[in-house]
Amino acid sequence: MLENKRIKKSEVPLTKEDFASDQMVKWCPGCGSHAILAAVDNVFPRIGYKKENFCVVSGIGCSARFPYYVNTYGFHGIHGRATAIASGVKVANPDLSVWIATGDGDSMAIGGNHFIHIIRRNIDVNILLFNNQIYGLTKGQYSPTTPLGTVTKTSPYGTIEHPFVPAGLVMGAQGTFYARTVDSNVKHMTDVMYEAAKHDGTSVVEILQNC
Repeated sequence: MLENKRIKKSEVPLTKEDFASDQMVKWCPGCGSHAILAAVDNVFPRIGYKKENFCVVSGIGCSARFPYYVNTYGFHGIHGRATAIASGVKVANPDLSVWIATGDGDSMAIGGNHFIHIIRRNIDVNILLFNNQIYGLTKGQYSPTTPLGTVTKTSPYGTIEHPFVPAGLVMGAQGTFYARTVDSNVKHMTDVMYEAAKHDGTSVVEILQNC
């Protein structure tokens, strides 16, 4: 249980089942988002806050379904605006543990400006960056993190753009917490998310994800 937050702690120990949603999970078979969801279901009870003190915010993309799949308060926003919405949620109610589920396209293309400024402002929120290096929901266009030369539906001869490096963006925006994990290791993801939750400020957890 975290000790450095003002958020209300749960008087009764919670389990991962307490955070399980009754909604059908509709990600594709094999998608790394399933593992990320499992890690979040593991870490929320470990954090120790009351269930009503969690809020999950998303934008658009495969990651944006996250608020439906976690039994907490949630906000499904519009493309690229999850960080802006989450900033308002946290400022309006500092007693919430705010988690942002966003993809590489959602956060670094249309949402790029909001991404760097929430890090610069260092608001106490947690960003889960699902980095699959592609626009998965819209079926395979290259994204801001797609490696140079990759053949996609919108780059049939290979991409000609140098990709963003999320760690570099976070450091350049004077970020105070950055970590990277991988979807194939749920335990490591859970541990990293827990460390992010303990951080007082904006945390960015980049998850290398299979699409």
